Amino acid sequence: MAATSTLTRRPLTMSASDVETKTSADSHSDMPTSDASARGAEVYSRYRFLAIYDWWVLGVVSSLAWACSVRSFTVPWCRRSIRKGEHLDIGVGTGYCLTKADLTGVKLTLVDLNPDSLTTTKNRLVDQGKVKAEETRCLLHDITRPLPPSCPKFNSVSLYYLLHCMPGPMPAKTAVFAHLKHSMTPDGVISGTSVLGKGVSHNLFGRIIMFWMNRNGWFDNRGDNAEDFTEALKEHFHFVETRIEGVVFVWRASKPRV
Repeated sequence: MAATSTLTRRPLTMSASDVETKTSADSHSDMPTSDASARGAEVYSRYRFLAIYDWWVLGVVSSLAWACSVRSFTVPWCRRSIRKGEHLDIGVGTGYCLTKADLTGVKLTLVDLNPDSLTTTKNRLVDQGKVKAEETRCLLHDITRPLPPSCPKFNSVSLYYLLHCMPGPMPAKTAVFAHLKHSMTPDGVISGTSVLGKGVSHNLFGRIIMFWMNRNGWFDNRGDNAEDFTEALKEHFHFVETRIEGVVFVWRASKPRV
C-alpha cells in the first residue's frame, strides 16, 4: 500500500525558462477540451482528492480492487521504462511513481488536463530534489489531440492509470498511440497501465468502484480490453511487451513505426 504523504499545492511558478510551457498551454485554447474529457480530470480538484490519492487510489483501490500493487509492481515497471533525456509523463496524478524513479539526466515534461495535478506533481518533485523547477515543463493539454509542435522528441513516455479515464470507445483511446509516436525518438519507449472492463473478472470491491466511477463519468472503460490495446500497440510500435496484472493492462512498447 502506498505510503501516506503530505502534498503541497503552491501556485505553479513561471519564469523566463517556462515560456514554452506558456506558449503550449495557450495553444491548447485553440483546441477546446470535450466535456467528457473534462469530467475525467475534474475529480482531481474535488474534496481535496489529491491529498488522499496516494493512500486511496494507489494503495487501497489498486491493491484490493484492481489486484495490482503500485509499490511492488507498478513502481518497478515505471522505473525500468524511463530513459535518460526527454521524458513525457501524461496524466500525472500526484507524481507518485516519478518520486520513486531515478530522474538523473532526465528532462521532464508533465501533461495533464488538471492544473492542480500539474502544480502538485511539479512542486512535489522539486521539493524532493528530483528535478529543477526551471527545467521542468508543465503543459495543460488534452492528450486526445496531438502535442504542440513546440514539444521536443521524447526518449520515453508514460501513461499510468490514464486511458481508463479517457472518454470514448477503444479506437478513440488507442488513437493516442498514433499521434504520440510522432513525438518520440526512433528508439523511444512508451509504457503505462489501464484498468480493463472486459475480459477480466472484477471482485465485489472492484465492481463497486467501476460502477461508481463510470456512472459519474470519471471512468469510461466498460468496453476496454487487452486484445484491442495490444493490437493498437503492435500497429504503432515494433517491439511490444504486455501483461495483465490483476485487472490492469500493463504495457511497454518501443521503436515507433513512423
